[in-house]
Amino acid sequence: MTATDLTDLLLDALGKRIDDPAAVALAQALGSKPFKNATPGNTVHLGSRKLGIEVAASMQIDNRAFFPPRKDGRSWVTWVSHAFVYPNYRGALPDGFDWSLDDAALSARFRRRVEGGLEEVRYTLPPPREGLRAKATLDEDDNRPRHLLLAVAEEADYATVYPGADPAHSVEDGFFAAWCALHGVLREDRLGADALAALRERRITPLALLCDALGGLLWENDVRPEHAAFCHAYAKRLMEPDEASALYDAQAVFGDSNAWRKAGEAMTQDRWDEYDRIAPRYAQRWQQWRDGEIRSIVDHPHGADATS
Repeated sequence: MTATDLTDLLLDALGKRIDDPAAVALAQALGSKPFKNATPGNTVHLGSRKLGIEVAASMQIDNRAFFPPRKDGRSWVTWVSHAFVYPNYRGALPDGFDWSLDDAALSARFRRRVEGGLEEVRYTLPPPREGLRAKATLDEDDNRPRHLLLAVAEEADYATVYPGADPAHSVEDGFFAAWCALHGVLREDRLGADALAALRERRITPLALLCDALGGLLWENDVRPEHAAFCHAYAKRLMEPDEASALYDAQAVFGDSNAWRKAGEAMTQDRWDEYDRIAPRYAQRWQQWRDGEIRSIVDHPHGADATS
């Protein structure tokens, strides 16, 4: 490893706490002070324009190994989460990747997709090590890679009940989770036979399913791959049109989502008769998705793998 080749240091630091020796060594190699603790909604960045690398640390990574976010004393536990590498970086690159490759060459080597609200062309590279991910983004004006993302592997988050949060704010998430479980959206091995039977027989409520049987998480790896883009767009208001999303359906059926209600407002109850009111909406949205009437604004499955 040369003086400007920080790849081994970076790969060692990703996923480590910022006070871990690997993270401290990376910060020193970047010529920076140690990482500071992040706070909710804020990410800490260290970088070197000269070296062509920017590294970030976060207190929240959507990966089950890092869930839930937690405090150590008064500070949030913070992890080295991801890094952007730019064409002037002179360190080692993932196998098969090179800054000189154009769209056709990149597409021949890696899975190509159009992603994000800006509909950027991105390529999924092999993970540099277990637990990480790598993705390159094309500069379409230059027809060459703009940057490379190296990061802790994450899942898309559809619904999360955080420890200490009021479960009543997640009642509608429980309804959607129950619909997913009852209609073959969850992965086959995600629920045990006893839990699925209890749900079908309505011996447990939808919110109990989400909080207990699913551990408070309805994330990307909980659903079948063919349903992932739909669940992400529907649950996170990333649908086109926007009103074909979970929040707007909850508002149309119940008046509002519990998470958005003001103090003292009547809340939608975790009951099966309430589930029966909104379940047809879920089925309608899934059929509209299959018919191409609604789509994700960040994940573009139709023609996404075709080259330009």
